[in-house]
Amino acid sequence: MPDTVPLARHYYETRREVLAAGGAQLTPWYRLAPEERAVAVTEAVIIQEAVRRATEEHAVLVTVLGNRLPTADEVPTPG
Repeated sequence: MPDTVPLARHYYETRREVLAAGGAQLTPWYRLAPEERAVAVTEAVIIQEAVRRATEEHAVLVTVLGNRLPTADEVPTPG
């Protein structure tokens, strides 16, 4: 998982570019006030936690479904 500050910067700049394509203008990362950067870093922490949870959920589903799916040898062939 990337460090929080670089993730926050990349997320913020990507978000800024997407919003700019729709006509909204946001302050560039390097011009943000410390309070605004702190908000962006907090959002990065939230994103990291969401990715961690989604990865954990995916691993559980793969394990559960993997135990229920037939192997290639168990699948009947047509005809």
